[in-house]
Amino acid sequence: MAVWIKDYLLECTKVIDWVGHSWMSAIVSDSTGNTRLARELLVAEIPTISNLPDIVHFISNTIKDIVKLVYFKDTTTVMRNTITKFHKSHPAIAELELAHVECGIGRGLTSIGKTQFGTIVMAAWALQENLPAIKKVVEHKKFDIGYFCPMARKSVEFKIELSELIKVGTPALKALTCLEANEATVGDVYLFWHAMIWAINDVVDDKDFPGLVREQILGILNSRHNQIFGDGNFSTSADLYLAGAYLNPSTL
Repeated sequence: MAVWIKDYLLECTKVIDWVGHSWMSAIVSDSTGNTRLARELLVAEIPTISNLPDIVHFISNTIKDIVKLVYFKDTTTVMRNTITKFHKSHPAIAELELAHVECGIGRGLTSIGKTQFGTIVMAAWALQENLPAIKKVVEHKKFDIGYFCPMARKSVEFKIELSELIKVGTPALKALTCLEANEATVGDVYLFWHAMIWAINDVVDDKDFPGLVREQILGILNSRHNQIFGDGNFSTSADLYLAGAYLNPSTL
C-alpha cells in the first residue's frame, strides 16, 4: 500500500513533477504504518523534501494518551453516559433546554468524536458549564438520570476530576487548534509544542494534583517529546522545527 501511494504521487498523478521538485519543501501525513512508510519512500526518492508527521494528529493522540489514564476513566465514562443520555432522550433534551433558560446558560452539551480526541476536552468544558442546568433537571424530578446527585460525594469528586481533566487537556487543545491554521509554520510547531508541555507541567505541579497521575502525565509528555524531538520514530525533521523557530523572519 505504501509503495502504491508513493508511485501514485510520483508516476500516476505527476503532481510533484508538474509543480517542480524545487518547489516542494515537505510532505505531511498522519503516522499510520502505510502513510509513514510512504513518506519515507518518497523522501528517499526526492531527498530535498522534508519528512514531517502531522503535528495536529500527533497532539490529538497525546490527548488520547492522557485521558485514557485510569485516573480519568470514571470521569470520561460519566461524561459519555451523561452526554448520550441527554442527546438521545427527547424528555431530557426538553428538560435541559428549560433548565438552560432558568440558569441563563446559552451553550448545550458537546458530543465526543471517535478519533478527534481534542473533542473530549471540548465536551468536558461544555459539561462543566452545563452542570448547574443538569442539577436543575435533577431537582425538578421530571427526568431521572440515575447517578447524578449534586450533594453526593461521588458528584463532588466528579466535578474535581472534570476540572483537572480540563486543566490538563486545555493547553494541548489550544496548541492543536492554533496549528490547524493554514498559516502555521514549522517554527510554530516548535513553539506551540514546548509551550504546551510547559503549561501542562505547570498544571500538574500543583500540590493538590495526585502525585502518581502527575508522573504518568509527565511520562506521556516525555515519551511523545522524544518521538518527535529526540531520537524517536518521528524525529526525522526535529532540526527543521528548531531552525524554523529561530530563523523566523518575524522574530529576527
